[in-house]
Amino acid sequence: MSASASGTVAEPGRNVRQKAGLNRAILDKGWHRLELALTNAARYTGTRVVKVNPAYTSQRCSACGFVTEGNRESQAVFRCKAPGCGHRDHADVNAAKNIKAAGHAVSACGDLGTSRSVKQEPVSRATGRTPS
Repeated sequence: MSASASGTVAEPGRNVRQKAGLNRAILDKGWHRLELALTNAARYTGTRVVKVNPAYTSQRCSACGFVTEGNRESQAVFRCKAPGCGHRDHADVNAAKNIKAAGHAVSACGDLGTSRSVKQEPVSRATGRTPS
């Protein structure tokens, strides 16, 4: 969000001064302080804060999981381009559904559920079967 808008010598950027002001405002907000406040509040309410990687959440279909840059037609319109899906939603609502699903996918051991947790016993101990 806070990338420079200056462009190059051949193609100079537009609205550079406004973008610099926006960058300053974004960086001054202190997102880390918000995270600390949420974590502190979660301790008292018995909940927990789960950090989710936001990569591709606005391009992933919340119905079928298909990811492509073309899914997000505009700032507000999301339409899945997967054959047979055609899911339509507001782009931010679709991204919020993906973030919620990723937060719920966090396993009980605290890892992101992308592979088997190193904190769990090997398959042979857990099931009594030898790994194949």
